[in-house]
Amino acid sequence: MINKSKVRQTALNLIYAIEVNGGSAHAVDLNLFWSIAQEKELDHYRLALAKALIHTTRASADTAALLQSKADAALFTMQNHLPMAKLADGIERIRNSSAEFEAAVKALKYSLKDKRRDGTAQLGICCNNVINLAGVVEGLCQEITPSFADFPELRKELQQLEAAINRRSKTLCLCAELRHPQNLSDRPEFINLVRCANTLQELRPEVEKLALGVVAHRQTLEAEIDKHLVNYSLPRIDTVDKCLLMLALYELKINKLDTPIVVSEVTALAHDYSGGKSAPFIHGIISAAAAATHP
Repeated sequence: MINKSKVRQTALNLIYAIEVNGGSAHAVDLNLFWSIAQEKELDHYRLALAKALIHTTRASADTAALLQSKADAALFTMQNHLPMAKLADGIERIRNSSAEFEAAVKALKYSLKDKRRDGTAQLGICCNNVINLAGVVEGLCQEITPSFADFPELRKELQQLEAAINRRSKTLCLCAELRHPQNLSDRPEFINLVRCANTLQELRPEVEKLALGVVAHRQTLEAEIDKHLVNYSLPRIDTVDKCLLMLALYELKINKLDTPIVVSEVTALAHDYSGGKSAPFIHGIISAAAAATHP
């Protein structure tokens, strides 16, 4: 489940962007907003994916060496046998693609350890390369192994190669599955990756639902704020404070959240975004509104 505090924090940023652009959601480039807002979440996801891939490929070098050895042995036996040329070509492609996959894993490990990297864009490219190559090699393996039965004269070599392919496939299959981490929620070793993937997937719809709901009730929320002001006027309220108040009142009045939750969340946001001086003011308005709602 997505972190609700993260949803409120991002919703506040979106409400502020809309407010400073005249109060209209159409005046804000949502794609640009999200490219910035999700940058940190994307960094977390790429790091989690890289670590999950490295965990998954921890025995990859051993299975790669075994596959290489058995492929070489089969190809040596098949050389100069024209009827086996197509099979030999398939085995050679698997051997070469497996080596490419191993090189991609090494590049991923280097990228993760590189302290000079700026951001995680390159790390993301390395992750995609590993996942894509895993799918390619696995596809080649699944395509060729049924044809082994057509060559009984190579039974020993091809049985050993098939056993090596099957060992290699376990790593390849799991790497390919990491393309859709939401499907791995039952695997405790991938819990952090699943959490990061869910946040990326769910954050935007949750935030937009909350933020656009606040904007749709803007006039009602402004009137509610104005009702509880003492010796102060609505235009004098700082924009950030106003956005905080509208967000809190929306959750209190429209979403019907419990008062302690609303007060706690808005006070924390006020300290982070508006400073210590604004927090008591915002706390007072929300408490007054809550008292009027539940006298």
